[in-house]
Amino acid sequence: MKNILIKLIGYPATIIHGDCAVLDRWFWLRKNLLPGNLRTLDAGCGSGAFTMYAAKIGNEAVGVSFDERNNKVATERAKMLGIKNIKFLDGDLRKLDQMSENLGKFDQIICCETIEHIINDQKLISDFAALLRPGGRLFLTTPYKGYKPMIGDGRGVSIVEDGGHVRWGYTHKEMASLMENVGLEIKKEEYITGCISQQLINLERILSRFNSTLGWAMVFPLRFFQLLDPLVSKIIKYPYLCIGVVAVKE
Repeated sequence: MKNILIKLIGYPATIIHGDCAVLDRWFWLRKNLLPGNLRTLDAGCGSGAFTMYAAKIGNEAVGVSFDERNNKVATERAKMLGIKNIKFLDGDLRKLDQMSENLGKFDQIICCETIEHIINDQKLISDFAALLRPGGRLFLTTPYKGYKPMIGDGRGVSIVEDGGHVRWGYTHKEMASLMENVGLEIKKEEYITGCISQQLINLERILSRFNSTLGWAMVFPLRFFQLLDPLVSKIIKYPYLCIGVVAVKE
């Protein structure tokens, strides 16, 4: 189904086929990611949706993920869409320093919903700083430490790197501490994915127990209400799901 959508509407299909949180993160990136002749790394690129977005706005985009199958699929979809200034590489972000010579330097790094899976988070941030050119920017999102448990979060926090979260989340203050230690200065702190998006995600997860495609399709028309999310979340003071930071290398 996703490939059919891609043929019909292009790369945005890779974004809207995800859940509401994926769409929220894309809206956040659209506000912040710089267009033009820049080199951008998407660290932990998943399906490659944000990597393709970076390429579509003129960046030379590189996606890195440990998932070889996802990288292969993303490469095929980029070819399908005629995106040439893009490549996907197999790699373990825990060993990013060992890839630095082949990767080169970047003007921008995207890292969405990844750091919470890695025990040595300080090393990851340090490796990002080493890959950035002076003045380069890091765009990072991760779960907010104070978010309410979602349906399907029953596993909790893992003590080993088995694909789950090794920490519940972060505060902006905790993230700033990680950044400051390696010469990254946070320029913008935001919250992403509020009450409405979270409840739509919960609904999709419930419906997907019966059929994942049906669950997605039934919730999709309700995404219109995401436009009201910031206002509603502010009024009822509902904790956001994620934090987003933009940091600049000094």
